[in-house]
Amino acid sequence: MTGPAGVLSSFHDSLGDALYVFDTSGVLVDANARVGEVSGLPTAEMLGTTHEELLDEYGANETTNRGRAAYRAVASGDEDRSRVEFELRNVHGDVVPVDVRYARHDEYVVAILRNLTAVRERERELARLSEQLEVLNRVLRHDIRNDMNVVAGWLDELGPHVDAGGADALANVRDAVSHTIALTTEARDLAEVLIQGGEMPVEPIQLDVVLRQQVEKTRRKYPDATVRVDGDVPAVAVVANQMLSSVFDNLLGNAIVHNDREEPTVVVDATLTAADDADAVVVHVADDGPGIPDAMQESLFGRGEKGVDSPGTGMGLYLVDRLVSGYGGDVHVEPNDSRGTVFTVTIPVADD
Repeated sequence: MTGPAGVLSSFHDSLGDALYVFDTSGVLVDANARVGEVSGLPTAEMLGTTHEELLDEYGANETTNRGRAAYRAVASGDEDRSRVEFELRNVHGDVVPVDVRYARHDEYVVAILRNLTAVRERERELARLSEQLEVLNRVLRHDIRNDMNVVAGWLDELGPHVDAGGADALANVRDAVSHTIALTTEARDLAEVLIQGGEMPVEPIQLDVVLRQQVEKTRRKYPDATVRVDGDVPAVAVVANQMLSSVFDNLLGNAIVHNDREEPTVVVDATLTAADDADAVVVHVADDGPGIPDAMQESLFGRGEKGVDSPGTGMGLYLVDRLVSGYGGDVHVEPNDSRGTVFTVTIPVADD
């Protein structure tokens, strides 16, 4: 037992919330070890203090009156339990938002206090993320899409003036523009869903088609590199969306851009397997580059992570991780057997 009332056991010291026990006079007669986080005092020195004195001493502002009212409602017997949020001020002068639940326990009032500082920080981070997504959404909706439509129009004008030798190059540019327009539409819709706090929209996407298109695109973009597909890619639909192309676009591009060879080689293979009692496709993207240092591997998929000499924004692999996770899949990295790196992407097969 931790206090004179003998209500709490030592088990309660290990809980994440602060527990207070007040007697019929409002005096603190028992508490767990977490009650000292705001006051900075050991539990033993706080015993004997009344609920009112605690709020007078550590209350940050007028919100503390909510705690007084909630406590009195339970102490008087008007309510069996109550819950309220208000703000305290700790020994360092910092405002601490708390969630407190009051309840009767025989002749005692038990208060369970939860520090909401981390929760509020996560809420602020989500608000910042929502604002950033909204900005991205506007850029995708207006600037990039409109510019690509202008480029597509000029490509049509250029068509009759390009000789046979440049026709293939013009067709490649036209394909890239069309793909960018399609991606901005999908990314815009995805941003709107994420801003509203919804789940990532998914649909059946034919994996072999997407993978084949991205391999061909990478070959055209990096003619000095060898991009090879080993074996047959399973002709199945996976749980994804149109942004699946960005997953492989980033992985294939990174395998070449970060390669230290004059003529990089990237090998892709895909197999159908069973994972967690459900069918899934496992795709490997292996390169023969310098590999990724062990110190970087754990943070590789973090937002803004990139190598010292990376020409990109550091968002590519973060996007890959977020997309694949949203599909219910997984992506991880490991060393290649000979030299380089292997990215492994696992994506569930869509239901028939």
